[in-house]
Order: sequence, then C-alpha cells, then structure tokens
Amino acid sequence: MSRIFIALTPDENLNKEIIGIKSQLKELLLKDSGLTWTQKNHHHITINFIGPMEPEQIEEMYSNLEEIEVLGAAIKLEITEVSYFPNENSQVLVANISIPTQLQKLRSQVQALVSQIGFDTNQKGYKPHITLARFKNKSRPFKELIVLEEPIKTSFSFLDIYESSFESGKTTHKMIKRFNF
Repeated sequence: MSRIFIALTPDENLNKEIIGIKSQLKELLLKDSGLTWTQKNHHHITINFIGPMEPEQIEEMYSNLEEIEVLGAAIKLEITEVSYFPNENSQVLVANISIPTQLQKLRSQVQALVSQIGFDTNQKGYKPHITLARFKNKSRPFKELIVLEEPIKTSFSFLDIYESSFESGKTTHKMIKRFNF
C-alpha cells in the first residue's frame, strides 16, 4: 500500500529561489541549532495528503483527476513570508503561500474527488506552504527570520501525485504522475 499525496511542484526557477531563501536562513542560524533541511528536490505545496492507498484506488483517483479544471492556464501564487508552521511556537520552518481563489477552487475539487474514492477530507484549516527545514528538538534557539523584500510570484500548470515513504529515519517523496491543467 502506497502513502499518497497531491501537490504542486515548483519549477526550476522557483526552486532556485527557495534554495536561496534557505541559504539566507542558514546564515542566520547557529550551527548547532539542530535543523534538518528539506532536500533540494523535495519542495512542494501539498494540496491534499491522502495517506495509504491501494493500487486500484490510485487508478480511480487518476481517472478522476483528469476531470480537474482550473480557471485560466495556470494557478498564480505568491510566497509571502518565511515563518513557523503551523504557529509561532512550532519547529517547522516554511515559506508561506498566498491562498488565491484559483488555489481554493483546485483544493475543493481535489477534496471532492478524494472523498468520492472514500477518503476523509475533513482536514483542519488549510495553510499552503513549502517546508524548508525542521528543528530536531523542541527548544529552538531563535525566533527571528528573514523578511522577504517583496512576495515571490510564480505559477503552476501541473498537479502532481507523490508517493511518500519513510526509510532509514528519512522521509522520501517520489513523483509518480503529473496532470496538466
């Protein structure tokens, strides 16, 4: 059984900008702050984490995803700030994403089709973000983060399906299917 999630994957230019943000953060952080940085090829914005799925459920999901419609040719998003997730006292560093109408509609469509397959979509408030790093222990040594001079604007034209696995103490993600808008 595969652990599946649906996400938007940054293109090469946005990925470079995210790596740049991480480099700036690394300069601010103490070397012994116990951070695990997200791998350069693991950046994504989760739309829906489904969890374990049987192969036939995955195939049904693929069929349903063919029906997804996005207003316009792409979803336009902005990275607005660097912060902690899900709140100021958390141990996860993220790049927060704006929630435009297009993203809300896409997420609603994805939730509806995931629900049709029989998966619970009752998730808490959606806060789109890109995970940058995680603190290994609960007592992180600082609160100050970099401030973006202006939002980083980007667009997405694909919806990606990932398989997630946990091996040797590390989570890995592998894209298994891509859908054009």
